[in-house]
This record gives sequence, C-alpha cells and structure tokens, in this order.
Amino acid sequence: MTAPEPHPLDAPKREAATADLAAVRRALAALPPAPLDPQGWAAGAEETLRATIGMERKAQMEMRIGLEGRLDGLPLRTTAPLAGMTLPELLAEHQAGRAMLLRVLDRLLSVGEQSGVRAWTYGEEVPPPVYLLALRGRLERLSGLIAAQRL
Repeated sequence: MTAPEPHPLDAPKREAATADLAAVRRALAALPPAPLDPQGWAAGAEETLRATIGMERKAQMEMRIGLEGRLDGLPLRTTAPLAGMTLPELLAEHQAGRAMLLRVLDRLLSVGEQSGVRAWTYGEEVPPPVYLLALRGRLERLSGLIAAQRL
C-alpha cells in the first residue's frame, strides 16, 4: 500500500514558522511575467497563458475574499474574457494581472495575521504567511509553464 499524497499545504505550513517572509515576497516580485514580445512563442502559448491568467485571477480572488472590509484603496481591475484575446493581448493582460496580484498580496501581508485575516487556498483557510508560501509554489509552477512555451 502506498502512502497518501501529501496535501499541497503541508510544506508551506511547516516552512511558515521559519521562513523569511520578506525574502519570499521579494522572490515573487522577481518572478518574470510573460515577456511582452509576441514573437518566439510555441503554438500552445495562448492556451497556457489563458490557464495561467485564470489561476492568477483565482489567487487574487482568494486574497480579496480574506480581505473583505479591508480593501480601501485597492481597486478592482476590470478584466475581459480571456477566450477571445490574441497572444499580444494575453501577454499584456498577464503583465497587468501579475502586478495587481502582487499588490493584493502586499495588502494581505500588511494587514497581517494578528488581525485574523485568512485567505482560502487548496481547500483551507490559512494565515497570510502560509498563503504567501503556497502562492510562491503556484506562481513558480505557472512561470515554468510559461517559460516552456518560449521557442
């Protein structure tokens, strides 16, 4: 009998006690969004970008739900359906979406765990440090998918 797969939050929960959260946040800012140059992309790039943007929008929603009532000065970004966007439009949308995602993350971290704010991810409500570490893994995987589409 094989051991059950670990829950995706097991590692972030363990790491949250000792992680340098400021360094993790800086690493997220250093993750490159999709390059805006529409040249040199594989045929599957549009679908990969649609999926990636959708996942990043979902992460933003997770944080906004946790921040309910603490969203002053944090505007909603008007977004368009991804299905009809061309590759250049998807690239620009990914850049803008990533910038807003990090802005919402900064709000979540600034409000902090002491205020009881939690974000919903991987089927659980978690405190901001655990969310940050889980988000790092998700964004790293998504960045890898994007990088794989470059020729």
